[in-house]
Amino acid sequence: MSQQAGWYDDPQDQANLRYWDGVQWTNHTSPKQKPGLDRAGQSQQRPWGAAPGQGAPGQQGGYGSGGHGQQGGYGQGGYGQQGGYDPHQPYAQQGQWQGAPMPGGYPGQAGSLATTPDGQPLAGWWHRVLARLIDGILLGIVGFVIVLPLAAPNFADNLTMWMDDVLSTAQAGSAVAPPMPAGLESDLFRVTMGGLLLGLVYEIGMVHLFGGTVGKLVTGLRVRLRETPGNPSLGAAAIRGAVYQLLPQIPYLGWIATLLNYLWPLWDPQRQALHDKAAKTNVVRHQRG
Repeated sequence: MSQQAGWYDDPQDQANLRYWDGVQWTNHTSPKQKPGLDRAGQSQQRPWGAAPGQGAPGQQGGYGSGGHGQQGGYGQGGYGQQGGYDPHQPYAQQGQWQGAPMPGGYPGQAGSLATTPDGQPLAGWWHRVLARLIDGILLGIVGFVIVLPLAAPNFADNLTMWMDDVLSTAQAGSAVAPPMPAGLESDLFRVTMGGLLLGLVYEIGMVHLFGGTVGKLVTGLRVRLRETPGNPSLGAAAIRGAVYQLLPQIPYLGWIATLLNYLWPLWDPQRQALHDKAAKTNVVRHQRG
Protein backbone atom coordinates (compact mmCIF):
# COMPACT_ATOMS: atom_id res chain seq x y z
CA MET A 1 0.00 0.00 0.00
CA SER A 2 1.14 3.51 -0.64
CA GLN A 3 -1.53 5.57 1.12
CA GLN A 4 -0.35 8.65 2.92
CA ALA A 5 0.14 8.38 6.67
CA GLY A 6 -2.68 9.84 8.76
CA TRP A 7 -5.83 9.15 10.78
CA TYR A 8 -8.60 7.06 9.21
CA ASP A 9 -11.68 5.07 10.18
CA ASP A 10 -10.66 2.32 12.57
CA PRO A 11 -11.44 -1.00 10.77
CA GLN A 12 -12.06 -2.56 14.19
CA ASP A 13 -14.25 0.13 15.73
CA GLN A 14 -16.37 2.59 13.76
CA ALA A 15 -16.52 4.95 16.74
CA ASN A 16 -12.77 5.57 16.58
CA LEU A 17 -10.06 6.68 14.20
CA ARG A 18 -6.80 4.74 13.93
CA TYR A 19 -3.42 6.04 12.75
CA TRP A 20 -1.99 4.59 9.50
CA ASP A 21 1.80 5.13 9.39
CA GLY A 22 2.03 4.67 5.63
CA VAL A 23 2.84 0.96 5.90
CA GLN A 24 0.54 -0.54 8.50
CA TRP A 25 -2.07 0.26 11.14
CA THR A 26 -0.63 1.37 14.48
CA ASN A 27 -2.05 0.96 17.99
CA HIS A 28 -2.83 4.69 18.23
CA THR A 29 -6.57 5.38 18.25
CA SER A 30 -8.71 8.40 18.97
CA PRO A 31 -12.42 9.16 19.14
CA LYS A 32 -13.92 10.71 16.03
CA GLN A 33 -14.30 14.50 16.03
CA LYS A 34 -16.72 16.41 13.89
CA PRO A 35 -15.00 18.92 11.56
CA GLY A 36 -15.62 22.59 12.25
CA LEU A 37 -14.32 23.91 8.96
CA ASP A 38 -15.36 23.22 5.38
CA ARG A 39 -11.91 21.83 4.76
CA ALA A 40 -10.61 19.61 7.54
CA GLY A 41 -7.06 20.13 8.63
CA GLN A 42 -7.16 23.81 7.68
CA SER A 43 -5.64 25.97 10.39
CA GLN A 44 -5.50 29.69 10.73
CA GLN A 45 -3.00 31.49 8.54
CA ARG A 46 -0.01 33.22 10.07
CA PRO A 47 2.88 35.15 8.58
CA TRP A 48 5.92 33.32 7.33
CA GLY A 49 8.28 32.66 10.18
CA ALA A 50 5.78 33.55 12.89
CA ALA A 51 5.76 31.39 15.99
CA PRO A 52 2.84 29.06 16.76
CA GLY A 53 -0.02 31.10 18.18
CA GLN A 54 1.21 34.32 16.57
CA GLY A 55 -1.54 35.18 14.14
CA ALA A 56 -1.56 37.19 10.97
CA PRO A 57 -2.29 40.90 11.13
CA GLY A 58 -5.71 41.46 12.62
CA GLN A 59 -5.66 38.15 14.50
CA GLN A 60 -4.92 37.43 18.08
CA GLY A 61 -3.15 34.14 18.62
CA GLY A 62 -1.39 32.57 21.48
CA TYR A 63 -1.45 29.19 23.06
CA GLY A 64 -5.08 28.31 23.71
CA SER A 65 -6.34 31.82 22.96
CA GLY A 66 -8.84 32.88 20.34
CA GLY A 67 -8.36 35.41 17.55
CA HIS A 68 -10.95 37.62 15.88
CA GLY A 69 -13.76 35.12 15.40
CA GLN A 70 -11.31 32.24 15.37
CA GLN A 71 -9.95 29.80 17.85
CA GLY A 72 -6.22 29.80 17.55
CA GLY A 73 -3.10 28.20 18.80
CA TYR A 74 -2.23 24.93 20.40
CA GLY A 75 -4.89 23.16 22.41
CA GLN A 76 -7.91 24.63 20.64
CA GLY A 77 -9.41 21.81 18.60
CA GLY A 78 -7.73 19.20 16.42
CA TYR A 79 -7.29 18.73 12.75
CA GLY A 80 -10.57 19.40 11.04
CA GLN A 81 -11.73 21.78 13.80
CA GLN A 82 -11.35 25.49 14.21
CA GLY A 83 -7.91 26.18 15.48
CA GLY A 84 -4.36 25.05 15.27
CA TYR A 85 -2.57 21.83 15.85
CA ASP A 86 -3.31 19.53 18.74
CA PRO A 87 -1.57 16.13 18.57
CA HIS A 88 -4.21 14.60 20.82
CA GLN A 89 -7.06 15.29 18.40
CA PRO A 90 -7.76 13.16 15.31
CA TYR A 91 -7.52 14.29 11.74
CA ALA A 92 -11.08 14.72 10.49
CA GLN A 93 -12.36 12.14 8.08
CA GLN A 94 -13.14 14.24 5.01
CA GLY A 95 -10.17 16.53 5.38
CA GLN A 96 -7.25 14.62 4.01
CA TRP A 97 -8.60 12.54 1.17
CA GLN A 98 -11.83 14.35 0.24
CA GLY A 99 -13.35 11.38 -1.55
CA ALA A 100 -10.16 9.47 -2.32
CA PRO A 101 -9.96 5.87 -1.08
CA MET A 102 -8.99 5.21 2.50
CA PRO A 103 -6.56 2.43 3.43
CA GLY A 104 -8.49 -0.81 3.07
CA GLY A 105 -11.10 0.77 0.82
CA TYR A 106 -11.61 1.01 -2.91
CA PRO A 107 -12.37 4.14 -4.97
CA GLY A 108 -15.76 5.45 -3.99
CA GLN A 109 -15.76 3.47 -0.76
CA ALA A 110 -14.07 5.85 1.63
CA GLY A 111 -14.31 4.59 5.18
CA SER A 112 -15.68 1.18 4.20
CA LEU A 113 -14.66 -1.87 6.20
CA ALA A 114 -12.95 -3.57 3.25
CA THR A 115 -10.18 -4.96 5.42
CA THR A 116 -9.40 -7.84 7.72
CA PRO A 117 -9.65 -7.02 11.45
CA ASP A 118 -5.95 -6.12 11.48
CA GLY A 119 -6.27 -3.79 8.49
CA GLN A 120 -5.14 -5.76 5.41
CA PRO A 121 -7.17 -4.75 2.31
CA LEU A 122 -9.61 -7.34 0.95
CA ALA A 123 -9.57 -8.41 -2.67
CA GLY A 124 -12.09 -7.03 -5.13
CA TRP A 125 -14.61 -9.38 -6.72
CA TRP A 126 -13.33 -8.93 -10.28
CA HIS A 127 -9.78 -9.66 -9.16
CA ARG A 128 -11.00 -12.95 -7.73
CA VAL A 129 -12.87 -13.81 -10.94
CA LEU A 130 -9.74 -13.14 -13.00
CA ALA A 131 -7.69 -15.37 -10.71
CA ARG A 132 -10.24 -18.19 -11.08
CA LEU A 133 -10.20 -17.86 -14.87
CA ILE A 134 -6.42 -18.27 -14.89
CA ASP A 135 -6.70 -21.31 -12.60
CA GLY A 136 -9.41 -22.82 -14.80
CA ILE A 137 -7.29 -22.51 -17.94
CA LEU A 138 -4.26 -23.99 -16.18
CA LEU A 139 -6.20 -26.94 -14.72
CA GLY A 140 -7.85 -27.58 -18.08
CA ILE A 141 -4.47 -27.89 -19.79
CA VAL A 142 -3.04 -30.13 -17.07
CA GLY A 143 -6.18 -32.28 -17.03
CA PHE A 144 -6.12 -32.76 -20.80
CA VAL A 145 -2.41 -33.57 -20.92
CA ILE A 146 -2.11 -35.73 -17.77
CA VAL A 147 -5.44 -36.73 -16.19
CA LEU A 148 -7.31 -37.74 -19.35
CA PRO A 149 -4.64 -40.14 -20.71
CA LEU A 150 -4.15 -41.72 -17.28
CA ALA A 151 -7.79 -42.00 -16.21
CA ALA A 152 -9.37 -42.92 -19.52
CA PRO A 153 -6.91 -43.80 -22.27
CA ASN A 154 -9.74 -45.01 -24.57
CA PHE A 155 -12.00 -42.01 -23.93
CA ALA A 156 -11.48 -40.43 -27.36
CA ASP A 157 -12.18 -43.70 -29.23
CA ASN A 158 -15.28 -44.51 -27.18
CA LEU A 159 -16.64 -40.99 -27.61
CA THR A 160 -16.03 -41.07 -31.38
CA MET A 161 -17.84 -44.39 -31.77
CA TRP A 162 -20.85 -43.17 -29.82
CA MET A 163 -21.05 -39.93 -31.78
CA ASP A 164 -20.97 -41.95 -35.03
CA ASP A 165 -23.91 -44.03 -33.76
CA VAL A 166 -25.82 -40.87 -32.84
CA LEU A 167 -25.20 -39.38 -36.30
CA SER A 168 -26.20 -42.59 -38.09
CA THR A 169 -29.41 -42.83 -36.06
CA ALA A 170 -30.30 -39.23 -36.87
CA GLN A 171 -29.67 -39.78 -40.60
CA ALA A 172 -31.96 -42.79 -40.50
CA GLY A 173 -34.79 -40.55 -39.32
CA SER A 174 -34.98 -41.74 -35.74
CA ALA A 175 -35.62 -39.14 -33.06
CA VAL A 176 -34.30 -41.41 -30.31
CA ALA A 177 -30.55 -41.25 -29.72
CA PRO A 178 -28.74 -44.47 -28.91
CA PRO A 179 -27.82 -44.95 -25.24
CA MET A 180 -24.32 -44.06 -24.10
CA PRO A 181 -22.12 -47.15 -24.05
CA ALA A 182 -21.09 -48.46 -20.65
CA GLY A 183 -17.43 -47.98 -21.53
CA LEU A 184 -17.95 -44.29 -22.24
CA GLU A 185 -19.91 -43.81 -19.01
CA SER A 186 -17.06 -45.40 -17.11
CA ASP A 187 -14.56 -43.14 -18.88
CA LEU A 188 -16.56 -40.03 -17.98
CA PHE A 189 -16.75 -41.08 -14.34
CA ARG A 190 -12.99 -41.67 -14.13
CA VAL A 191 -12.23 -38.38 -15.85
CA THR A 192 -14.56 -36.52 -13.48
CA MET A 193 -12.99 -38.12 -10.40
CA GLY A 194 -9.49 -37.47 -11.75
CA GLY A 195 -10.30 -33.81 -12.36
CA LEU A 196 -11.79 -33.50 -8.88
CA LEU A 197 -8.69 -35.03 -7.29
CA LEU A 198 -6.42 -32.74 -9.33
CA GLY A 199 -8.44 -29.70 -8.25
CA LEU A 200 -8.29 -30.69 -4.57
CA VAL A 201 -4.54 -31.30 -4.56
CA TYR A 202 -3.90 -28.09 -6.48
CA GLU A 203 -6.17 -25.90 -4.34
CA ILE A 204 -5.14 -27.27 -0.95
CA GLY A 205 -1.42 -27.53 -1.66
CA MET A 206 -1.01 -24.10 -3.27
CA VAL A 207 -3.04 -22.26 -0.63
CA HIS A 208 -1.24 -23.92 2.27
CA LEU A 209 2.30 -23.71 0.85
CA PHE A 210 2.20 -20.45 -1.09
CA GLY A 211 -0.84 -18.58 0.21
CA GLY A 212 -2.74 -18.82 -3.06
CA THR A 213 -3.22 -20.62 -6.35
CA VAL A 214 -1.28 -19.62 -9.46
CA GLY A 215 -4.14 -17.35 -10.52
CA LYS A 216 -4.07 -15.52 -7.19
CA LEU A 217 -0.29 -15.22 -7.15
CA VAL A 218 -0.30 -13.74 -10.66
CA THR A 219 -3.05 -11.23 -9.85
CA GLY A 220 -1.48 -10.11 -6.56
CA LEU A 221 -3.95 -11.83 -4.22
CA ARG A 222 -3.40 -14.08 -1.23
CA VAL A 223 -5.53 -16.33 1.00
CA ARG A 224 -5.21 -15.97 4.77
CA LEU A 225 -7.23 -16.67 7.88
CA ARG A 226 -9.47 -13.71 8.59
CA GLU A 227 -8.14 -13.27 12.11
CA THR A 228 -4.51 -14.29 11.51
CA PRO A 229 -2.05 -13.19 8.79
CA GLY A 230 0.09 -15.68 6.92
CA ASN A 231 -0.63 -18.82 4.91
CA PRO A 232 -3.61 -20.87 6.13
CA SER A 233 -2.96 -24.09 8.01
CA LEU A 234 -3.28 -27.38 6.16
CA GLY A 235 -6.63 -28.01 7.89
CA ALA A 236 -8.06 -24.63 6.88
CA ALA A 237 -6.78 -25.03 3.33
CA ALA A 238 -8.33 -28.52 3.17
CA ILE A 239 -11.74 -27.28 4.34
CA ARG A 240 -11.63 -24.37 1.91
CA GLY A 241 -10.57 -26.51 -1.04
CA ALA A 242 -13.04 -29.30 -0.29
CA VAL A 243 -16.04 -26.97 -0.10
CA TYR A 244 -15.01 -25.17 -3.29
CA GLN A 245 -14.47 -28.39 -5.25
CA LEU A 246 -17.46 -30.34 -3.91
CA LEU A 247 -20.18 -27.70 -4.25
CA PRO A 248 -20.47 -28.30 -8.04
CA GLN A 249 -20.92 -32.05 -7.36
CA ILE A 250 -24.20 -31.63 -5.42
CA PRO A 251 -26.84 -33.60 -7.36
CA TYR A 252 -29.23 -31.38 -9.33
CA LEU A 253 -28.25 -28.27 -7.36
CA GLY A 254 -24.54 -28.12 -8.08
CA TRP A 255 -24.75 -25.26 -10.58
CA ILE A 256 -26.90 -23.18 -8.21
CA ALA A 257 -24.52 -23.78 -5.29
CA THR A 258 -21.53 -22.91 -7.48
CA LEU A 259 -23.14 -19.71 -8.73
CA LEU A 260 -24.05 -18.62 -5.19
CA ASN A 261 -20.51 -19.37 -4.05
CA TYR A 262 -19.02 -17.16 -6.76
CA LEU A 263 -21.46 -14.29 -6.16
CA TRP A 264 -21.55 -14.37 -2.36
CA PRO A 265 -18.65 -11.90 -1.82
CA LEU A 266 -20.62 -9.21 -3.67
CA TRP A 267 -23.04 -8.74 -0.77
CA ASP A 268 -21.16 -10.30 2.12
CA PRO A 269 -19.86 -7.59 4.52
CA GLN A 270 -16.59 -9.53 5.01
CA ARG A 271 -16.29 -10.31 1.26
CA GLN A 272 -16.15 -14.03 1.91
CA ALA A 273 -17.35 -16.69 -0.49
CA LEU A 274 -19.06 -19.75 0.99
CA HIS A 275 -15.80 -21.73 1.00
CA ASP A 276 -14.12 -18.78 2.78
CA LYS A 277 -16.79 -18.81 5.47
CA ALA A 278 -16.38 -22.55 5.99
CA ALA A 279 -12.61 -22.17 6.47
CA LYS A 280 -12.75 -18.70 8.13
CA THR A 281 -10.48 -17.24 5.46
CA ASN A 282 -10.31 -14.03 3.42
CA VAL A 283 -8.81 -13.29 0.03
CA VAL A 284 -6.68 -10.16 0.41
CA ARG A 285 -4.54 -7.88 -1.70
CA HIS A 286 -0.91 -8.80 -1.25
CA GLN A 287 1.20 -6.15 0.49
CA ARG A 288 4.79 -6.10 -0.63
CA GLY A 289 7.42 -5.67 1.74
